[in-house]
Amino acid sequence: MSKFVNLLRREQGFTLIELIAALSLFSLVSALIYGVLMFGVHSYQRVTMENTLRDESDLLMSAIITEIYTFAPNTIYSDGTDKTIVLRRDNINGGIDEVEIGIADGQLFINESPASSSAAHGSSGSTEIPATADPYQTRTSTDSKLGPASSIALVCSTDTVQSCKSGLLNINLSLVLERGDTRRQLDLESKFGF
Repeated sequence: MSKFVNLLRREQGFTLIELIAALSLFSLVSALIYGVLMFGVHSYQRVTMENTLRDESDLLMSAIITEIYTFAPNTIYSDGTDKTIVLRRDNINGGIDEVEIGIADGQLFINESPASSSAAHGSSGSTEIPATADPYQTRTSTDSKLGPASSIALVCSTDTVQSCKSGLLNINLSLVLERGDTRRQLDLESKFGF
């Protein structure tokens, strides 16, 4: 017992080799703990951003599909740029109602054009949409931006170029989300008939 007490009363310090060995072990353990923590933080940020992109792509896609099915257009036509389609239907007053769905400035926009009379469109086949106060009224707000690869293309079931009564709608969304130095991208392609 006295040997144990004497060891506790020893007033000698650590040798340089003991100190270097202890600091080396402490540094190694600290680096491992830091690596594991940073891996967890980066994984959490990556998964959060990917979930945000998936949620926002679902929101944008459902907004387009919902608008098409609730508007119930007689015809759909494209402006030829693969960025905009226009839904057109006859209203009960003999005029034409139109909704424009497109991609501009990194956002999806859905604009309802004011009803027009049938004489205003006549037989000229003009596909020009009257300007509204805010040409990019968005019904969906997202943190991400739509990249330049995003498109809305119309493929008619007949060989007509002007407008389609039935066909296939190809929607390609390339969502880009940036948070700090981290950038994530999600590409989504969907095709559906009308």
